Amino acid sequence: MAKKTLLVLIISVGLCTAPRASAAEMNGQVLTGNAPIAKSTVTLWEASADAPKQLAQTKTGDDGRFEVRTTGAREDAILYLVASGGEAEAKNGSGDNAALVLMTVLQNKPPASVTINELTTVASAFTAARFINGHAISGNPLGLRIAAGNVPNLVDPVTGGWGKVLLDPLNSTQTTTLANLDTLGSLITAFATVADDNWRARFFKAATPAAGPAPTSTLEAMAGIAREPWADPKDLYALFDEAYPLPAPDGRRGAPFIPYLVYVPDDFALSLRFSGGGNSAAGRIMFDADGNVWTGQNWLPGSQSGVNKSTGGGVSKFSPNGEARRRSWASLAWASTASAGARP
Repeated sequence: MAKKTLLVLIISVGLCTAPRASAAEMNGQVLTGNAPIAKSTVTLWEASADAPKQLAQTKTGDDGRFEVRTTGAREDAILYLVASGGEAEAKNGSGDNAALVLMTVLQNKPPASVTINELTTVASAFTAARFINGHAISGNPLGLRIAAGNVPNLVDPVTGGWGKVLLDPLNSTQTTTLANLDTLGSLITAFATVADDNWRARFFKAATPAAGPAPTSTLEAMAGIAREPWADPKDLYALFDEAYPLPAPDGRRGAPFIPYLVYVPDDFALSLRFSGGGNSAAGRIMFDADGNVWTGQNWLPGSQSGVNKSTGGGVSKFSPNGEARRRSWASLAWASTASAGARP
């Protein structure tokens, strides 16, 4: 029986749309090590094809909480929050740590309550890596929307915990993506809480892309790892092991997020599996102009189809964030036309 999984790739293509303004009002909290960051500068940005536009800025209170309001966001843009510096309650007397920079990438209409923490930073950096330059995000509008739409697959922007797709059976039990995410998030926590200057310098070195400058913040470091997750997994895992040593062969590390990796990975890629919509033995996968995935189904569930005689299972459509959108029993010949961009 064919395996019913499909890996949806994130791509970006051009799209023109008329911008309109929308309102945004958010309450949130900035955390590291599951504890507040006080006096952190939180900035709300609008990302589009142009340089990012600052919409609002504030500072967190002693409880790490903040509130931002704006009426200037365009409907063809996405929003994102950057929390820079501050005093981590998880490390008493740490003072302001300017290199501790966290991010949450949101869609155009954000939730009323948000969290900015290590996991949202990892998820945001990995989905938007190609659009990040320093602490700024810009790029073609469709690509930005695809990136923002995939953040909730990894992390819930409201709670800062795991996303629904990451927790489904295809991912939580059949991949190491959850453990990869938690391990990377724990590295950011270590940077803010248990690490010394030597550890931080080695962390930045391990996160430096081959063709890029060395990062100067945790956000830039995660973006560097996202661009080349295969580059230095051994050194990154060694830093994790050093920050959270194993107390005994059968003990549990003091890392803030579990499950974590228990061995050096081949890479730190955050890949997700998607299925649904009658997906069975997908073939002739194509993308339309909006980034949707169309695929013919070579096997019909419940039939007696085989290698030599197959009735075919019609056509499935997946949105850019992996959501199953359509199942059609039309012929596979029609599927090739629909996949190329025609509307059903």
